[in-house]
Amino acid sequence: MVSLIKEAVKAQSGRPGADMELVTLDFGGLMDALSTARLFNSLPDPKTRTAWSAAIDQLDAGALEVLDSAPETGLIQSPQEAGQALRGWHTFDEGIKSLKAAEARLHRTFGLKPSPDPWEARQF
Repeated sequence: MVSLIKEAVKAQSGRPGADMELVTLDFGGLMDALSTARLFNSLPDPKTRTAWSAAIDQLDAGALEVLDSAPETGLIQSPQEAGQALRGWHTFDEGIKSLKAAEARLHRTFGLKPSPDPWEARQF
């Protein structure tokens, strides 16, 4: 979970801050963390398992949609590609919410809490 949180925060930090801002996205670490996270889908608590699965699915779908929105040629996104990127980031944001929900459930249900806090970007 800590690796997935760190990679999700890192990927989100590469998000463009404004329309038409040129950024380089590297979701390689996130995709690796998602592959590993899929191995841990048998959590004993059903609500935690649901939040965990939703986080994985949403982060994966959002990242893929953002990557697919990259311009085919040139450096400027078309309006359609920009809309696709916005949808992808929205899905990614939903994945972050689900990941936070899964982490909170692990803490409440099993007393598990990562230390130090992996959500703090200073650790990268």
